[in-house]
Amino acid sequence: MKIYWFIGVFLLTVGQSRAQTYSLQALKDMLLQNNGQLIAQKYQIAASDALVVQEKLWSNPTLSISEVNLWKNGTSETLPYLFGKYGQQQQVAVELEQLIETAGKRKKRISLKSLERKDALLDYEELLRELQFELDEAYWSYMAVSRKESLVDSIVNLYQNLENQYKRQSDLNNIPKSDYLRIQAALINFEKDRVELYADKNNWLTKIKVLTQNETIENLQIEQSEVPLNLSQKIPLDIEHQLLDQNIGYQKQINERDKAKQQLLIEKAERTPNLTFQLSYDRGGNIMRDFVGAGVSMDLPIWNRNKGNIKAAESMAKHAESQQNVLLSQLKGQFKDLQYQVALYEVTLLKSKNIASEERKAMIANYQKHLQKKQITLLEFIDFIEAYQETETGIVDMTLAYQMAHAQLQYLTGQKF
Repeated sequence: MKIYWFIGVFLLTVGQSRAQTYSLQALKDMLLQNNGQLIAQKYQIAASDALVVQEKLWSNPTLSISEVNLWKNGTSETLPYLFGKYGQQQQVAVELEQLIETAGKRKKRISLKSLERKDALLDYEELLRELQFELDEAYWSYMAVSRKESLVDSIVNLYQNLENQYKRQSDLNNIPKSDYLRIQAALINFEKDRVELYADKNNWLTKIKVLTQNETIENLQIEQSEVPLNLSQKIPLDIEHQLLDQNIGYQKQINERDKAKQQLLIEKAERTPNLTFQLSYDRGGNIMRDFVGAGVSMDLPIWNRNKGNIKAAESMAKHAESQQNVLLSQLKGQFKDLQYQVALYEVTLLKSKNIASEERKAMIANYQKHLQKKQITLLEFIDFIEAYQETETGIVDMTLAYQMAHAQLQYLTGQKF
């Protein structure tokens, strides 16, 4: 009985795994959890966090020990013991130095590192959106190829039936051999199209597997979805105002501008010399046996006022601002183009929807009847089938372009609508 129980559990498990389907949202969830590129980018963020912490630390003090005599000569004086019975002729100097940065250089560098950390966060967000867009493209392209494959399958089945009929009639010399060869040639062409579509579909499936890091996904597990023909109505009216706040490319360019300005502040601060405070102790090296003194040192800004670096930083800041203006103009133009494409595709697809696909399929049955009754020629029938395939394929391609234009709008604005 135990064996039967295990077999039943195994079959139930296998059945459930085969029945599992993946929606687009489920695939995106897997991408977020499993994608190696996203995981690697998270380490970049962690590294940037560590560099901000490192920049907040003060410079270490410098300890130097010098003037230590390893022997004595006749001119040496007698000094008190250092410890125990040692050190009556031992000389030593100890100096402690601490660098103090002026003009807020340390705080300015911390601000720059924080902006670089923001770069890592924006890089992660940009990568996430790019991968999600690639997954959108792979998923909807897979859907489009699947529909084309179903279309070609139906046409191949039609031609296979005709081929059998025409072969029998040709063998009986009821029809010309050329008619049978025309049917056979058309069938071969559509079978070739089917093979190409099958390969194309597998390529998109492979991309889905790579993006989600799930090698177990099969063709039958991809959940079929229809593209709604009201995507333009889902676009918020104020979406253009959110474009600049949510677009990753533009936000990265703003961060580049801010980094350039911060670097300029750092270079200007470098004109002010840093101070090095000193605390020293000297045993037996001066008129005092145990001398303790303090001092300070600084560079004299006579020859180098950091003019070259300041000029270069000013140029980089102006360059970043110029790039920001260029990107702003490009984004607005791209946004309007995509919005126009979505509206245009939608109108055209709604028109094509008025002529239902079922009606076009019914026309095929009518043409087939006309062919059997010899009311139309074989060439007219083949031309109609090719026109039918071209029309249906065009609608599928247009639907894909419509969906991808909408997906690009979401990518640009960082919004889900």
